[in-house]
Amino acid sequence: MIMNAIELNNLSKKFGNFYAVKDVDLTIKEGEIFGLLGPNGAGKSTIMKMISTLLKPTLGTIKINGNFINKNLYKVKKSISLVSDYNVLEDDLTPTENLKMFAEISNIKNYKDTLDDLMKDFGLNIYKNKLTKHLSSGNKQKLNIARALIKKPSILLLDEPTNAIDVETSRFIREYIIENNKKYNTTIIISSHYIWEVEQICNSIGVIVDGKIAFKDNTENIYDKFQKLMSIYEILIPKDKFEDIVKYLEGFKDEILSFKTISTKKIIVELKNNDFVFPDYVEKRKITPNLEDVYSYIVKKR
Repeated sequence: MIMNAIELNNLSKKFGNFYAVKDVDLTIKEGEIFGLLGPNGAGKSTIMKMISTLLKPTLGTIKINGNFINKNLYKVKKSISLVSDYNVLEDDLTPTENLKMFAEISNIKNYKDTLDDLMKDFGLNIYKNKLTKHLSSGNKQKLNIARALIKKPSILLLDEPTNAIDVETSRFIREYIIENNKKYNTTIIISSHYIWEVEQICNSIGVIVDGKIAFKDNTENIYDKFQKLMSIYEILIPKDKFEDIVKYLEGFKDEILSFKTISTKKIIVELKNNDFVFPDYVEKRKITPNLEDVYSYIVKKR
């Protein structure tokens, strides 16, 4: 039986008179890679910080591996690591010294082999004598993630892990996240502005809007569910009819949610319903929405 790794019940966080997170109920299974999507300021980072024990909820409860945070704080802290955009590295230490310091502060025993493996896995051995402040942004982020993993957490929280770093390092981090999950059955929550990245990595997804969970499901169900709810068509156009079809579509703004020109021969149209009548000169084909389409649909509906 798969256990619940994270259980949020009626979780709220208030800053002054503003609710950053309100009445969130969320369950994440052990070994799940959960993608958390939402607009800026929706509450993603606040949820991450509450799960990691950095922020205390205003209302509600959090259970980690069956333990209430407020009753088993030490045990919970040992099982969770958070990687955020906040710089937790000591710039005037080497990568090895940073990992060693965190391991000792966290009271981790017999960490040397793990430290050596992480330095090797993340390609940081060649920088072992270099001060952290002289590392590239990508290598600093690798070190951040290595630091989070040195205590072998059962739950890893990644808040925008590939933001503002190079393509090669981003790819490495995505692949490493998947590999770590497979090898250790680590439960992972990842928030990202890159919707395609979440689609590639995660096996379940949640969307938060205005501090509330607007949608949650596993990736196997999402596309079938939203294909029934959404009306997205690919239309193929004779080359000499491109301007005609654009004018035609612009004349039905009340019936068309959006349309995107792919080329002078192809347009993607999202309709309010399936009753819309296209001109005879176009070929139409209903298509399955991608995660970006689904995300936009959910955010607009809230």
